[in-house]
Amino acid sequence: MIQSTNACINCENLTAEINCSVHKLTTELDNVCDDHNFKRTITKNSSCNNCNHYKAVSCPNPTSASDGMLCFSWS
Repeated sequence: MIQSTNACINCENLTAEINCSVHKLTTELDNVCDDHNFKRTITKNSSCNNCNHYKAVSCPNPTSASDGMLCFSWS
């Protein structure tokens, strides 16, 4: 069975700059730690199409947001 892991990529502490807001470090996609806070909102179906910010003034990446794309500001 395939399972999700508690990697930095799915952590609430990850910033848009791929930094850990808790440890103040740049992270890698496969890093893990004991302070991980799983971000349950992002799934394999998450994309700009179903993001609250898509085509809104609150979108942090309006020039690069497009159908099917996912970014760290998805909500």
